[in-house]
Amino acid sequence: VWLLIMLTSCGGGGGGETTVEAGTSSSNNSATLTWAQPTQRMNGDNLSSSEISAYKVYYGTSSGVYTNTIDVSAASSCVAATCTTTITGLSGTYYFVVTALDIASPTPNESGLSNEVTKSL
Repeated sequence: VWLLIMLTSCGGGGGGETTVEAGTSSSNNSATLTWAQPTQRMNGDNLSSSEISAYKVYYGTSSGVYTNTIDVSAASSCVAATCTTTITGLSGTYYFVVTALDIASPTPNESGLSNEVTKSL
């Protein structure tokens, strides 16, 4: 199952969104999310993969209510601009959103929430 997610890119300014495709698959009470790395900041500037430090996956059992968060390293989860993470120990219906974090220090800029993906396990 493939679902379309809009992930608002990192950084200040107004403007563009980066389209991220995310799929979910399930086996053994787990969900695998897959998305493409964003390539543009919100202000329209280019965003290279080296400027993304991590992603956050927010999820929960009610739409719009995300009671769990996992951090996903961009370096270890992304290959050729495609990122994947698997969340285990799930049962029932879950709702997922993703954000991107850039390399700004000491506090990274976090993108807005992607649109929501749902999966029943």
